[in-house]
Amino acid sequence: VDQGMPYQMAMAVALGKLQLNEALEKMARNDRVARLERDHGLDKALATQVAMGQADLDLVLWKRRLHDHRDQNRRRTVLEPGRKLSLGLHGQRLVRGTLVENRQYDVIFQPDEGDAEEVHKLQIKLAYDPAAWKAAKKAIKKDKSVASQGLEPIPKPQDRYACSDKRLFRYLEDESEITITTLEGDVVRGVPVWFSSYECALKARGDAEIVVFRHAFHDVRR
Repeated sequence: VDQGMPYQMAMAVALGKLQLNEALEKMARNDRVARLERDHGLDKALATQVAMGQADLDLVLWKRRLHDHRDQNRRRTVLEPGRKLSLGLHGQRLVRGTLVENRQYDVIFQPDEGDAEEVHKLQIKLAYDPAAWKAAKKAIKKDKSVASQGLEPIPKPQDRYACSDKRLFRYLEDESEITITTLEGDVVRGVPVWFSSYECALKARGDAEIVVFRHAFHDVRR
C-alpha cells in the first residue's frame, strides 16, 4: 500500500490470492485505461478494450473522426437558395444562374438567361461557383468512352456505383488526389475536402471547388 498499490489488491497479494506480477500488470493496465479516458475521451469500457489489446486505438479514433465528419456534413449541400452556381446537367448541359429553391427531389433554378427551370436532382451531375469557371474548365475533362455509352441517371440507390463514406473519408484524411468520372464521362480530379450523404466536394488544381453528386458517380479511383 505504501508503494501505491490499492489496499484490496495489496491484501490479495499478501494472502497469496494474487501473484505480485499479475497485480503490477493490472495496475499498469488501469493506469493506461485512465490515460486513454483522459487523453482521448474514451469511455471506460472502450478504453479497457484498447488497454487489453482487444481494440486498436488508431482504428477507434479513425472511426470517431469519420462519425464526426458524417454528423457535421450529413446535410451539407451546395444547393443553397440564393446561391450563384454553374450546374452540369445530364444531356451535356451546363447552365449558369441562381438556385431559387431546394426541394426534396428537385430544385428551382433561374438561369442567367431565360425562364426558371424545375430540375430533378438526379439530372444534376456537378456544380461549382461560376466565378471559378476558368479553373473548372481546366479541371473537368471528358472520357469519350464513357460518354459514348449514353448512360442515364439511375433512380434506384442500390443500382448506383458504390462508394462508401469510409472510402471517401480515407481519401479525405490522406489528402489523396482522386478522379471521379460521372455517368456522362465528365472526369474531375482533385482532393476531397468534404462529403455529405449526396455530394462530394473536390479541390481541383487552380483552387476550384467542384461538387460532384454521388448519384452521378460512374467510377472513383486514386
